[in-house]
Amino acid sequence: MDLQLVSTPGITKPAYVKLRKMNPFFMLFIFWNIGMIFIFFNASKELAFISINHFRSFAGDIFFSVFSFLGNGTILIPLALLFIYQKKYKYLAGLVTSALLNTLLVSWLKHAFDHFRPLACYGENVVQTASWITLYQKYSFPSGHTAIAFCIALYMSLAYRKNPYIAMAAFLAACLTGYSRVYLGEHFLEDVWFGSAVGVCTAYISFIAIEYIFKITSWKRKYNTFETIKI
Repeated sequence: MDLQLVSTPGITKPAYVKLRKMNPFFMLFIFWNIGMIFIFFNASKELAFISINHFRSFAGDIFFSVFSFLGNGTILIPLALLFIYQKKYKYLAGLVTSALLNTLLVSWLKHAFDHFRPLACYGENVVQTASWITLYQKYSFPSGHTAIAFCIALYMSLAYRKNPYIAMAAFLAACLTGYSRVYLGEHFLEDVWFGSAVGVCTAYISFIAIEYIFKITSWKRKYNTFETIKI
């Protein structure tokens, strides 16, 4: 006997099932991880850092400083205003939730691991940066800028999942932010890699949670309205 799946009217698929139809961000993130694993298997921690940090120019200093600046969370303000303007309050709630969760988790991890940054490990003679950048010595792992960049990037790709170009552009911006942290001498490559994973996880969890909460509250409002009319 052949079994056929029958869709039931009024019952929608869970959010995580829909997301598996595959958001380009997830496919690109898989390649990102494959690339990172390849680097870690073929280069030492120091070699990976120096290969990126010493390959520089003045134009590169300006370019990557811009992306590093975007990684401090400033981009959240115009994105929040965009959701308010479009009256997408569910996505606004999710964006704020994911950013807060990401910030709290990164802060806890930084103090839990308490890793030294490149400057503390190699000194000023090895670590290079732009003249306007101030380098720090502690709390290197994971990269907070990279985490929030990937968090925002994934969340935007989920919020506008019907447009694959937004997912690709957001992923590219997140990658450039992560690269900028090594280029500017702020982090090791492993900090960036783990930061990207933290950002993706917090964004995905927040998106699913907010979708579920809004769906439940919406169903309750409809049910209460129906009961009132019935009485």
